[in-house]
Amino acid sequence: MKPAYTVTINAQQKLGIRDVSTEQVWQWLVAAWNDIQQAPVQSLFFGGGLTLLSVALFGGVIASGAYYLLLPLLAGFLLVAPFIGIGCYSLSQQREKGEEVSLKIATLAWTRNSAQIFAMGLVLLISFGIWLMLAKLIFSLFHDGPAPAAWQSYLAVMFGSLEGLQILSVGTIAGGLLAVLVFAFSAISIPMLMDRPVNLIAAMRASWGAVRYNVVTMLLWGGVLVAIILTGFLTGFLGFIVGFPLAAHGTWHAYRSLVMVGDPPA
Repeated sequence: MKPAYTVTINAQQKLGIRDVSTEQVWQWLVAAWNDIQQAPVQSLFFGGGLTLLSVALFGGVIASGAYYLLLPLLAGFLLVAPFIGIGCYSLSQQREKGEEVSLKIATLAWTRNSAQIFAMGLVLLISFGIWLMLAKLIFSLFHDGPAPAAWQSYLAVMFGSLEGLQILSVGTIAGGLLAVLVFAFSAISIPMLMDRPVNLIAAMRASWGAVRYNVVTMLLWGGVLVAIILTGFLTGFLGFIVGFPLAAHGTWHAYRSLVMVGDPPA
């Protein structure tokens, strides 16, 4: 099958990107659920770890009184989630190869192609930092006076005033545009970096090509990921215990569906 898009890895090798239908999105979720069922302890280990981390970060924000950072932090989770899911990518890869699932191997998956993986992590972290600065700027532009010192005041400003509506509207548009951009170059880049000895630029180009040539499918997949993450927040982070490994395993299967194995045909 001729690829829709090719990415040059080096002078001797190229990667092919498949054209996939929206039906594949649901197949990725089914495959992800099968991974959780076949490796429940290992998968839920990562989901539980993320839940505890989220609770700790949320508690830190509350304790510091920086309530205006709550919504930006929740939205910014989308930007760094691809890097956090690397352990689950490894679990799916082990099952795909017919190997005995090992939590130890999964926790050390970052050591493969480590320099490029951490470079991608740095890109996502910088993107997250840009979003936080942008969110703070938007809040400052529309809110007169100091930031609310209590959570009740924060809720009153954000959901009970005209300036709050302006902050939410502008922030949603700005954050959405940034999220789409980051998603385009990170949707499959980290699974690829873990799976293949490719560099950061090649992985980002492949991810960009996968999204570009499968816009509707990848927008649907992005919407599913947003729904999973939103469910995690609305359940007091408990939804992440299952939701996060579901999204991460699904991301691995998305990568495997989108990227051709071996060199593409000439």
